[in-house]
Amino acid sequence: MSARISRRFVPFLKSRQRGFTLVEILVAIVILAIGVLAVANLTVMGIRTTTLMNRRMYARDVINRYHEQIMGLPTDDSTLQHLTSVDLNDTVAPDYEQTDIVGGGMFRIVWNIADSVIGTAPDVRFKTIRIHVIWPKSKQPLTSDLVKRY
Repeated sequence: MSARISRRFVPFLKSRQRGFTLVEILVAIVILAIGVLAVANLTVMGIRTTTLMNRRMYARDVINRYHEQIMGLPTDDSTLQHLTSVDLNDTVAPDYEQTDIVGGGMFRIVWNIADSVIGTAPDVRFKTIRIHVIWPKSKQPLTSDLVKRY
């Protein structure tokens, strides 16, 4: 009985050994394409993340430099006087603004000055200076506060 069964499947086995069918090739191409697209998507996402991290690193460098410069200024320096802004978070009409080019990118640096609040009342002996570093296509600026004694 087993000899009959094997003879019956001999033509099928012979035709099967000739190569792949069109359906098998198409399925293999689809599976390969899905894998390639996934790797390409991860590569693009990795490049975007690297670019964002580089921008934030340079922004942190800029904010550290301005932080040190402002801390080193004498208390009667003109760049430490409150001008127009009523809000420390104001980046549209800030007290002071500068542009700096670092690492191939342009950064806008703004800072606002206000009297520090101790408890519930302003204390004129201290000033709070909030520095914002903004770069193109940034959704949220990098911000740092410092308190300077007068």
